Amino acid sequence: MKESETYDYLLGLVKKRRTIRQFKPDPVPDGYVEKIIEVARWAPSGFHTQPWEFVVVKKKEVKDAIVAALEQYAPPITNPARIPTRRSFRDAPVFILLLAEWRAKVGLPGHPEEKNARVTALYNSSLASAFLYMHLAAASLGLASQWYTAASSPDAERTIKAIVGIPEPLAIYDMMVLGYAASTPNPKEVRALDEIIHYDNCGPQDFRTDEEVIADAEKTWAWCMAQH
Repeated sequence: MKESETYDYLLGLVKKRRTIRQFKPDPVPDGYVEKIIEVARWAPSGFHTQPWEFVVVKKKEVKDAIVAALEQYAPPITNPARIPTRRSFRDAPVFILLLAEWRAKVGLPGHPEEKNARVTALYNSSLASAFLYMHLAAASLGLASQWYTAASSPDAERTIKAIVGIPEPLAIYDMMVLGYAASTPNPKEVRALDEIIHYDNCGPQDFRTDEEVIADAEKTWAWCMAQH
């Protein structure tokens, strides 16, 4: 495959990857979860510490317990103007918890024993890379996925860790909801390329004003709420 073809495929895959919030209960084919994690384990990480573990949840009773915890401590955002649908993340056949392995920080320069701002920044970037790889891998397999970031909120995380049996000092970075889409998301709106690229000696005049940022935020908020 030529470089241009590889790029076109990558761009198409990135555009195809969308956050889905309504899932069918159809099972994910055997081996697909492992394929997704195989891609994720090749993600870049700070000083190649690979500070991640993955917990795959498929059993109904475990999923139901996690759903109950999320409903109590981190309920999904809902749009009151939208008619509720019967399908949601609750129907997805697989949850994948991406865990932060903080003990791996001793592999960073200086061998830090305590978490600090630098360690946290490095590990957030590392884990975000792995998580994005997971979602791109899912899209390449024709699967739908959702970022459920509220799973890492303190009360929800504490409860989910107890349900699954995750020991300290591991922490939940994020939860991936995985399955087949039961809905088609609205077209995605992104800022124009010439609005976000800046070259060399650029200055304040090359960036958005406060008013423009607020106006764009109002548009993106309306778009996001329409997805819920």
